[in-house]
Amino acid sequence: MARTRRTGVVRPSWLWFLLLDGGMVALTTLALNRSAHEKANEVAGDALPPREVLQVLLFAAVGVHAAEALAAGRMARRRGLRPWGWRLQTLIVGFPSLWALRRSASVG
Repeated sequence: MARTRRTGVVRPSWLWFLLLDGGMVALTTLALNRSAHEKANEVAGDALPPREVLQVLLFAAVGVHAAEALAAGRMARRRGLRPWGWRLQTLIVGFPSLWALRRSASVG
């Protein structure tokens, strides 16, 4: 499950990092690399959205992660925790970090 690092930040399961960050890497690759998009679309039988749609999704996902990171920093500061570690982790993995922050604050 979650582990506490020396910084006081509770890390969600590595599976969340693999699942969510793997999806972000795939989305980034398909949105920004024309060749990768063409190859994947060919394999998918022309079922992928256009690159422009994927670029909008990527921009939105980055925005959501940034907003979550800011919220995590504020929440951590209000609870007497180090905000930068929580911000960075939440920027990287998103909502599982917010869940871990809520659980760690309610337990402590």
